Amino acid sequence: MSGEKEAVEVLRCWPREGYARRPLPSARDRSIGELVETLRNEDDVARVARAVATTETVLGSYAERAAALAVRTDDPRHVRAGLRAAALMAANADPRDVVIALALLWRSAEILLLDPHAEFTAVGRALGDYGRPLHAFVRRDPRARLLSAMNYVEVGEGTDFRYECRW
Repeated sequence: MSGEKEAVEVLRCWPREGYARRPLPSARDRSIGELVETLRNEDDVARVARAVATTETVLGSYAERAAALAVRTDDPRHVRAGLRAAALMAANADPRDVVIALALLWRSAEILLLDPHAEFTAVGRALGDYGRPLHAFVRRDPRARLLSAMNYVEVGEGTDFRYECRW
């Protein structure tokens, strides 16, 4: 990431854009994915978290979209990018909002036959204090990690797969 201003522009929520409802994947998903892939340690997250602290972002939507994209493409990189986005989101957002994204990412890891515990722990460890929400999610009661606990369901399969909110 070349700078904090660029990070703010990439992550800023533009309400009229309707990012969450755009076809998956989009050019915006790629831009956000490239940015979160640069978040390799605590200092990286801290720098971007400070830059976006007063900005409404699309990090939650991106994490949810990354969870679905991981399943659509059978690619664990999207799970890891979503975890980085969720950790960054947690720096400035209500933790309850982050938990929803983490539940979708956990389920995507399961669908891909990954070890969700290992994935969350590895990314969390790399991000230092910013990884705390990931570690906390791993420690949750297994029933509290279920999609149904978040009122989400899986819809479609293959390239049509997505998570849908039921509330």
